[in-house]
Amino acid sequence: MQEIPKVAIIGGGASGIFCAICLLSYGIPVVLFEKNKILGKKLLATGNGRCNIHNRHTSANRYQTSTFSLKEIQNILENFNFKAFVKICQKFGIALEICEDGRVYPQSNSAKSVLEVFSNILKDSENFTMALETEILELRQTQEGFLLKSSQGQGEYSCVVLACGSEAAPKLGGSDKGLELAKSLGLDIVQTYPSLVSLKLESSLICALSGVKIKAKLTLKKANQMLTEVLGDVLFTDYGISGFGVLDISSYVRLEKDLQIVLDFLPSFEERALENQLANLVKTYPNRNLISLLSGFLNPKIAKVFAQNFSWNPKNTKQLKQLVYRLKNFELKNPTTKGFENAEVSGGGISGKEINPKTMESQKCPNLYIIGEMLDIVGNRGGYNLAFAFSSAWICAEAIREKFCH
Repeated sequence: MQEIPKVAIIGGGASGIFCAICLLSYGIPVVLFEKNKILGKKLLATGNGRCNIHNRHTSANRYQTSTFSLKEIQNILENFNFKAFVKICQKFGIALEICEDGRVYPQSNSAKSVLEVFSNILKDSENFTMALETEILELRQTQEGFLLKSSQGQGEYSCVVLACGSEAAPKLGGSDKGLELAKSLGLDIVQTYPSLVSLKLESSLICALSGVKIKAKLTLKKANQMLTEVLGDVLFTDYGISGFGVLDISSYVRLEKDLQIVLDFLPSFEERALENQLANLVKTYPNRNLISLLSGFLNPKIAKVFAQNFSWNPKNTKQLKQLVYRLKNFELKNPTTKGFENAEVSGGGISGKEINPKTMESQKCPNLYIIGEMLDIVGNRGGYNLAFAFSSAWICAEAIREKFCH
C-alpha cells in the first residue's frame, strides 16, 4: 500500500465536486480549487435552475466526439450507470423525479438544494480543504508529483485532477484556463466549439419573425446529406433562431462549413394534405388574400411575412404547390453558432487519445486525471453532460483509490 496521496482538484463544478466527494469517502485528502466565489455556479443554472441532473436513457449515441470511440464512451457511462447514480443519491438524501422522456430532476426542483447537499458532505469531512477565489496560474510536473502555483501561493500534490470545465458560459465562470494548463503539459487539444447554443442566420425573412415561437421540424444537411433531424421549439430572433429544438441541433453544427437547415413550419401536415386543404379554401373563399388563407395554419406574423415575400395568384395551381413546398422545406444556409458566451456547454477539448478511458488518467503525465467537460466529449441536451461529469469523476476517484489505497 502506497502512502495516501494528497489530491488537488482544479475546478469546483459538477465533476470536481463529485470527484471530491468520492475521494473523501475513501479517506483520501482533497484540496479543491475554484476561481469563483462559490462552488457549482454553472450547476445552479442547469435546467433553468431546476437542475436536469441526469437521464435514465444515457448511452454513447447521445454524445459527440472526434477522438473517443463509442465503445469507450459507453464503458465510461456504464462504470457508473444510472442505477448507481440513483443509489448514491438515496444515500445522500437527494430524492429524484424521473420524467417520461428520461430526464431526471431533484424532487425539490431546485439546483440550489442539490448544491447544498453536496456542499454539506464536503464541509463535514475533516480531510477536505476548499480554496475559493483561487485561480491556478501554473501546473508543473515534478519528481514527487505536481507543483501548483495559484493567485494565493503554491503547493505540491501527489495527484492532480483537472475538472476545469470549458469556455462556455463565461458569465458563470467558464473559461479556457484548464485547457491552457493541459496544453502547458504537452496534452493535445481538439479545437473547441460552442454547443447547445442559438444559431445565427443571414435571412431577412427569419429576422422579420423575431419574437415568434413555434414547434417545427429542423433538418440539418451538408451537401444534401442529412446530418440530423429534430422536432422541437423554435424561437425566431433578430439574429437567427433559438429554442430547445435549435439547441438540440446546434451540437451537430460544430465547426462545419456550407451547412443547410431545412425548416418545416407545419410538421403535423403532410405536403399533399396541406396542398389539398389550401386548394379547397381557395375554391370556397376565392376573394381572400394569402394572409387570410394562411392565418388558420400559421402564426399571423408568419402568415404576413410569407404573404409579403411570395407572389400569389389563387388561380395558379403551380404557385400553390410552390408555396406549400416552401412552407415545408424552407432553406436556411450557412448557420453558425452564437458563441461561447451564449452556449450551455463546449465541444472539443482534451483529445481522447491523451487519457486512459478506464481510469481517466493522462497517458503522458502519470497521476494527472482529466474529467468532465474538459474532454473531447459533449452530450445532447437533457442531462447527458451531467451524467458524463458524474461517471468520469467516479471512475477517476476509483482509479486513484485503487492505485494508492490497495
